[in-house]
Amino acid sequence: MSDAIDTLLTLDAGTGSGRCVAFDLSGRPLASAQEPFYYRIFNDPNIPFLRGFDLDPRAFWGALARCVRSVIGQLPAATRLRAAIATSQREGCVFLDRQGDVLYAGPNLDARAVVEGMELQEKIGLERLHAVTGHAPPYIFPVARYLWFRKHHDAAQVASLLMLNDWITYLLCGERLAEHSNAGESMLYDVSRREWSPEILDALDIPAGILPPLRAPGSRAGSVNAAAAAATGIPEGTPVFVGGADTESALLGSGVYETGQVAAVLGTTGPVQLVTDRPIIDAKGKLWTSCHVVADRWVLESNAGDTGGAYRWLVELIYGTTDAAAHAAAEAALASADPSARQLICHLGPVIFSLGDMSPFKPAGVLFRFPLLHVDRPLRGELLRAYIESVAFAVRGNCEQLAEVIGQPIPLLTVSGGMTRSPTLTRVLANTLGSPVEVGTVAESASLGCAILAAVGAGAYGNVVEAVQAMTRARRVDPEPECTAEYEDRYRKWREVYAVLQTWTL
Repeated sequence: MSDAIDTLLTLDAGTGSGRCVAFDLSGRPLASAQEPFYYRIFNDPNIPFLRGFDLDPRAFWGALARCVRSVIGQLPAATRLRAAIATSQREGCVFLDRQGDVLYAGPNLDARAVVEGMELQEKIGLERLHAVTGHAPPYIFPVARYLWFRKHHDAAQVASLLMLNDWITYLLCGERLAEHSNAGESMLYDVSRREWSPEILDALDIPAGILPPLRAPGSRAGSVNAAAAAATGIPEGTPVFVGGADTESALLGSGVYETGQVAAVLGTTGPVQLVTDRPIIDAKGKLWTSCHVVADRWVLESNAGDTGGAYRWLVELIYGTTDAAAHAAAEAALASADPSARQLICHLGPVIFSLGDMSPFKPAGVLFRFPLLHVDRPLRGELLRAYIESVAFAVRGNCEQLAEVIGQPIPLLTVSGGMTRSPTLTRVLANTLGSPVEVGTVAESASLGCAILAAVGAGAYGNVVEAVQAMTRARRVDPEPECTAEYEDRYRKWREVYAVLQTWTL
């Protein structure tokens, strides 16, 4: 098999969908498949504006397995699978019993444990929680969900708490492991010490035994077992490697792993992360701190919130669907809209991250039209462009928060994720920042980041630096000098309206 194509198989459980992407050792996508996830949504009348989300374990694994089978079916005959590896949304988790059956499964959207999150802050203050875990408030995190489960079910049955990427690893090879980047999203983890937190566990009387041993992303987890081979079509015995959280994996897939580099991952949400060589806990309590998927690296995170998710919602409202044709029509409409003809100020999701200001009682968004709506109504392209501009404005605001913490400006922003398929967005973003933007050529950057980890783990490259150099590529988008002054003015007005909105409650 001298002509065999060495292939790395990645499984990615995002918020809205699951996907499988196969890469060669140059980082080139060979085949991909994607399938939506569906959640059971329920309301608690005692918690207005918040909802619980149940993840169906069989449907979840079935969707991923079908994606894998589809990808394997697309690969040429001369393919040698060198590795399988998984990434996933952050905060999503499962509780398993001793037999491996699922007792609870919820995505990052699940807010059923808000009450328990409030109760745990009576035992561990918010400031201390943030200092230890790098995260707060705890409402949607696994620590609160475990307390909810203990209140309503028999917690003695829980043998393991696994983040979703670690659960996929378990389904592939039968090993119950955890890795640092997503362990930090449990709020049961000490982000500075890079270990499970005895302080948090003892204060909340959570047994340490339910937390699996920690392994480095990219290390060998095991081999594909017979059950996984039957479900997915991956040959039994294929090496399985430890993956990572999707955002940090996306940073690596964008070539962002050195101290001082900054990246925005514009998918369903819009995290903006700065790589550091030590854990930095924001003294103002606005930002999150997490572990990178690269050893001895951390990330400081600001977050633009609902970006791609709200954009898909707008596209569906306007075009009735979110298929490729609808997105192409939306891109054509917003690209043709003249931003200077009629000025819209849009606030329909994107935010400037501030942990202390998080509240379900704030308005989800508004759209302003000036001067007289009944005289001159905006067209759909103008509405879409106003939204795209709001994404760029929110990204800038979050970059400014990071720059304030480190005391220096950010000279270059790297971006990836599904929204970067829009050339209008990347151009508006460069003009808004007034500085260059590097755009990864592979939109599925989280999958590529995991492929890089697997390539190093499989011995195809000696280290992450070699793998990144061989497997990542980017194009540069420079700001247009004739547009930056206009966008500076538009950004200032957007921030003025944003500041007013922060004072509103429902």
